Amino acid sequence: MRAITTATRGLVAAVLLAVAAGCGQGTASPPPLDPTAAARQRVIDTANFDCLDEHGPVVAITDAAQEMTAAIQVGTGDTAVVLLHQVDGTACQWYAFALLLAQRGYRAMAPDITSSDAVEVTQAGIAQLRKEGAKRVIVIGASRGGTIALAAAAGTTPPVDGVVTLSAPTVYGADALTAVTKLDVPTVLVAGDLDGNFAAHAKELYGLSIAKHKKLIIRSTVSHGVTLLSGDIEDTVLAFLVDPVATADAPDPA
Repeated sequence: MRAITTATRGLVAAVLLAVAAGCGQGTASPPPLDPTAAARQRVIDTANFDCLDEHGPVVAITDAAQEMTAAIQVGTGDTAVVLLHQVDGTACQWYAFALLLAQRGYRAMAPDITSSDAVEVTQAGIAQLRKEGAKRVIVIGASRGGTIALAAAAGTTPPVDGVVTLSAPTVYGADALTAVTKLDVPTVLVAGDLDGNFAAHAKELYGLSIAKHKKLIIRSTVSHGVTLLSGDIEDTVLAFLVDPVATADAPDPA
């Protein structure tokens, strides 16, 4: 799903050769292809999201190193939500929820974060959404995606408007323990106390968090990651998108 700068350089060389071959033949050469646009289209065309028909709403996001990554993106609006999947899935884990958000007037982006540079990919997605006109950005991550969400948000300037994690480990592809000591944005940490050690991870992250507005939600359940997003948990997340501060400060409804 990735297209890197070497591929782009290869496209440039191919375009130059094609232009040279056409010189002196008495006919006008077609305008050269934009190599960046071509590379972006290739990322979109080769995206492997089995929840979509014929690629559907796929975009390519570009990080600071000019590496491209596929993402599912739907909706419009001033508030954008970045949805980060678990290690055992793809962006398709979030597709149904992304469509729900789109229906409610939000932009939703679920990038492919299977690579080792998931933090950079997430930050690139945030930057791209802002460039497209999003005035508020909230990041939601499940399991490893939650760890990545905290780490990416801690290194994003200007700050995001809030972070929600569902069963986030303290360390998994990124260091959330360090991130929460730097991240002062509204934060909601959710976990099930029958789901291994994830409730303990959530409590540790909550205790270290410097966020002025934060909430810890522990439920008696084996549900993990995206499967936690139902009932009052889903209601809390949707309320968080409307008013992160008030939601993070409100008592746990359970």
